[in-house]
Amino acid sequence: MLLAIVGAALLFDRQQLAEIRGRVETTAHTADDVVDAPPGTWLARLTPAAQETTRSMPAALAEAVLATGEDVTGQTSYTADGRSWPAWVDRREGVAYVAVYDIRLHSGEERRLLASTAAAGGVGVLLAALTGLLAGRRAVRPLGEAMELQRQFVADASHELRTPLAVLSTRAQLLRRHLVADAARDPAAARRLTEVDQLVHDTQAMADVVSDLLLSAQLEHTEQPAGRVEIVELAAEVVRSLTPYAADRGVTLVDRTGAREPLVVDGVRTSLRRSVLALVDNAIAHSRPGSEVEVRVVAAGDEVHVDVVDHGTGVDVADVERLSRRFARGGDESAGRRVGLGLALVTQIVRSHGGRLAVSETAGGGATFSLVLPCGARPA
Repeated sequence: MLLAIVGAALLFDRQQLAEIRGRVETTAHTADDVVDAPPGTWLARLTPAAQETTRSMPAALAEAVLATGEDVTGQTSYTADGRSWPAWVDRREGVAYVAVYDIRLHSGEERRLLASTAAAGGVGVLLAALTGLLAGRRAVRPLGEAMELQRQFVADASHELRTPLAVLSTRAQLLRRHLVADAARDPAAARRLTEVDQLVHDTQAMADVVSDLLLSAQLEHTEQPAGRVEIVELAAEVVRSLTPYAADRGVTLVDRTGAREPLVVDGVRTSLRRSVLALVDNAIAHSRPGSEVEVRVVAAGDEVHVDVVDHGTGVDVADVERLSRRFARGGDESAGRRVGLGLALVTQIVRSHGGRLAVSETAGGGATFSLVLPCGARPA
């Protein structure tokens, strides 16, 4: 019975500590203030000019957190009031966000687990194990509630974005109708009509992005209706859409598709377009004026490669996993390359399609991001 009690306590500790590490890491990465800390955690925001913490944080712990050194980052802990408080430090753009877990919750749950297991000892080891299982589920329930709140936030934010996008799309279509009437007799109106057609198309693409945001948290868990996607045509469409944007930044966007015949993959067209568009947009943003960004689509055995090649600041290949996190920033060798939300969504989308994201250095400087997707059936 003693072995059963000790085993249950050790299992509970390992499970809880792993969950605590994941929880404080997620909280630190997503924090933007100290007000709305998830249940069971506190937040601190540290800058050279100001420091603030969640009001409910114990005074001794707050003092230790505010003394965090500039070299501290990632997983750490603070000692205050005779306890060790698990924490995570995330540094972004000169601001340090510190998430600290209220270890008293863990200690209270642990004491309740041991008491329940000891009380159930007379009934037998089977009943003790069952009690431990139930207590463990109860312990992780707040984490499940926090995740549900996060999913609800994404849904609410996307819902709020739909209204201004719908208004923008409506105005673009009304403008197009006026130009259609004038295009037959006015060459200038005809040229403007082409641009407005692209504007209407791009507003629809923005609506697709909002839909992708709604589904992003479930991409790897929920099957979406897939179809045959002609990837060469999709890449050419993205190039056409972003060419004016690239020109405004002094960058030449070139479609250098190597395929001489259509290449088909099985997947969701809007999600794949979002992936290619995000990579091209990122390449343009990190290219120097006068440089060139190339988009290539090539077949390689049973795979299709969509390569986006830039000659900009480059990226450290070792940073790719960290850059896949939302709003990540590269290290010194990456010259501060920032990818925002895009690369995290690209990674999520390509994995849901059974593919992978590959990154390599471009000869002469720059980076090459490649979507590697399994080939689908070729069109007849």
